[in-house]
Amino acid sequence: MFKLTQLSSITKVFASIAIAIAMNVAYAPISNHLRSDAIAAENPPVSAETKQLIDRLTGQWQIASPFNTNDIFTFIFSADGKLYIVIPSQKTAYALEYQVNTADGQTYLDVLQGGFASRTTVGFSQKGQLILQQLVIPAAFQSSGNLLGGFLLTNALFLNRISNDTNLPKDVEVTTPQSGAIPARQSEAKTYIGSMNRAQQAFFLEKNYFAGNLAVLAIGIPSETENYKYQVMVLDSTKAVQNIAIAKGEELKSYTGLVYLAKMPDSQEPYTLTLICESLKPTPQMPPKFIIQPEPECPSGYIPI
Repeated sequence: MFKLTQLSSITKVFASIAIAIAMNVAYAPISNHLRSDAIAAENPPVSAETKQLIDRLTGQWQIASPFNTNDIFTFIFSADGKLYIVIPSQKTAYALEYQVNTADGQTYLDVLQGGFASRTTVGFSQKGQLILQQLVIPAAFQSSGNLLGGFLLTNALFLNRISNDTNLPKDVEVTTPQSGAIPARQSEAKTYIGSMNRAQQAFFLEKNYFAGNLAVLAIGIPSETENYKYQVMVLDSTKAVQNIAIAKGEELKSYTGLVYLAKMPDSQEPYTLTLICESLKPTPQMPPKFIIQPEPECPSGYIPI
């Protein structure tokens, strides 16, 4: 029989688990990372102990975000080695894979994503909670539109089973975690959109209207790079302008920025505010237009960053 890890021995037997879902920063592998092809090559026989662990994992487990308890993460383990991490507030599910392996008499849970794999031991509390320790999620989850960034939780995480169902919620979109190279390329677009927003603010301060194109803005940003196409869309020359970075690859997210005229209470002097938004998933499509209103929001399919 598979021996369940007791609470008193958690810190002694747990290794770390890393789920590489990088959106905003490049991912730096930690010491227990293995190549996913090396893990797959082990191809261990399915023992009775392995089957018992898989049976016990299969289903839905839930935990609140350590940064914002209003955000809930749902882990869905299927019997055929699929793992989905669902963020209901974003209606997004991240698709990974997992594999149960045995080495040196120890049973491990290996989480696979792209070229990386993370090896960890698993345990269950006396209350039936799934226990993981040192969960590393580099810039993976977002709370109220803000990236949490990478974090390492050295204490044990206790996930509560909420269902035996392995079906994804109908209203979520499945996305595959990005490799470390993708966030580095996306950082170009975020940097350029931020620069375009600031330049539009300076331009409006001097001219009392927004620049209609990159040439007029004159800040040295090209209309096209290896990864993105950049352009300016004037929504109203004296009220708002939209700056746009359209991804040239299917694996990259697109970005858009807004600079808009705002009113300060008890003052007649105009001033401008900015907003930068990121597409929820990779897309080479033109972002929708912002709606000009007192408190603008990101267009459909985009979130603020």
